[in-house]
Amino acid sequence: MNMNYHLLGLLGLLGLTVGYILLLIFCEFLNRKMKIDTEYTRKLSHVASVLSAMFLFPVFFKNVGYALGLSALFFVLLMVANVKKWLPSVDGVERKTGGSYFLAFGIGATYLISVFFENSMVFTLPLLIFAISDPLAGLMGGKWVKSSEIYGGKTIAGSLTFLFSALIICLLFFNSVYDNPMIAMSLMIALTATVTELISTRGTDNFTIPLSVASILVIGQFL
Repeated sequence: MNMNYHLLGLLGLLGLTVGYILLLIFCEFLNRKMKIDTEYTRKLSHVASVLSAMFLFPVFFKNVGYALGLSALFFVLLMVANVKKWLPSVDGVERKTGGSYFLAFGIGATYLISVFFENSMVFTLPLLIFAISDPLAGLMGGKWVKSSEIYGGKTIAGSLTFLFSALIICLLFFNSVYDNPMIAMSLMIALTATVTELISTRGTDNFTIPLSVASILVIGQFL
């Protein structure tokens, strides 16, 4: 069984590495050749990488060490790419941000927590919220609607979008798992994630959002 876990881990490590590199190449093509705005190519790379991790990490990384290895690898590579300005489709925004490499760290840390507490929900729900609510908030607050700024470039429109979308995701998720929307828990998670997104600057929300949601779920597991 351990041999199978190692084989799966190596296959996942190789497959996800190749897949993510191809995704970055595709985003660079859209940005440089098709002249797609960096905000859209950046959001595409983040959403695609988060959703692929959400579905594929539990399949391939029965041994969590491979997941952490992959996350560490891309944390270093994306940090170097950010400093060297290699990926304008991901890092070519006016604001200073390290979101691309914080994302790798956030995914790996959240998966480790879910495995440690043997609760797949601790991985799935935080990544769902991050994959949907965060880009929606960014586009609504920064591209689609002109709104007053609250803090660190975050706007009222963006924060409200994050709050309501996260709440809807939680209600639907809990209802599908327990046949109960768990309104109080859903509201607590949505509010916590929204405040976390608001106060996290320079891309650190890519790490803090999934961990804040995971923390509430872990606490709720023992109540």
